[in-house]
Amino acid sequence: MKAEIRNVDGLTMMGRADSNHWVVMDASEDHNGAGAGATPMEFVLMALGGCLAMTVKSLLSKKRLDVGQMTVELDAQTAGENPHVFTSVDVLLRFRGGQLTGDDVAWAVDLARKKYCPVDAMIERTAQVNCSWDVEV
Repeated sequence: MKAEIRNVDGLTMMGRADSNHWVVMDASEDHNGAGAGATPMEFVLMALGGCLAMTVKSLLSKKRLDVGQMTVELDAQTAGENPHVFTSVDVLLRFRGGQLTGDDVAWAVDLARKKYCPVDAMIERTAQVNCSWDVEV
């Protein structure tokens, strides 16, 4: 995998990787940025949520289970000193309107975390990742 980052203006950066989709990154205004995009750490947190969501949904779909609507909420705590790495991340997967049980989701989350989600595996090197779920049919 390769990526490139281009400086647009000030601390505003545009990045793209092999998929060839550009994304905007920036620092917040209180850190001398323009606030024109998500910060790199926000992208890391969103990458964790996206990786877990895609993997869990894929696993459940392969079992021909109706997933319904799925959302993922993430709440990360960071170290108090530099580098401000994640120290813990709480992940809540919410399922609405499908035909799932808590056991179905537990199976998929466990498999995703132990075998298939590389973002989770990387973040777990510095942070405790706590996953929970809520299933409402």
